[in-house]
Amino acid sequence: MAEKIDVLLVDDSRTVLAQLERILGEVDDLAIVGMARDGAEAIRMASEAQPDLVLLDIVMPGLDGLSALRTIKSMHPWMEVAMVSSVSGDAQKAEEAFRLGACQVLGKPFDPEIIEALVENVRVAVGTRPAKPDGSPGEGV
Repeated sequence: MAEKIDVLLVDDSRTVLAQLERILGEVDDLAIVGMARDGAEAIRMASEAQPDLVLLDIVMPGLDGLSALRTIKSMHPWMEVAMVSSVSGDAQKAEEAFRLGACQVLGKPFDPEIIEALVENVRVAVGTRPAKPDGSPGEGV
């Protein structure tokens, strides 16, 4: 079996975390390596778990998602980060997320086809990366 894609979920809503866990838990080659409730916890967990993908809420109390994205990408530029937002039509925040290195911005509620496309894009990105900084293989996913 190919190596699993490690995913970190970040959202201040327990309901959203449970929904993402359920949706992504059905994908055979994904492994959820953690769940964080705010930006500061996301930064810490991203450094510890070294996930291939971080699903990061934009609007959270404390350290928001855009600030967390900025830090995560500066510390781990190879890490794929997709932003999640329930704020429809906030093109300015989406534009900022892309400028900071987000690979995608997903809207809530989640569209399974869009999540499937995101997962496929991450498979390709991970498969072309020579290795994670921790030395584990990045290819062959």
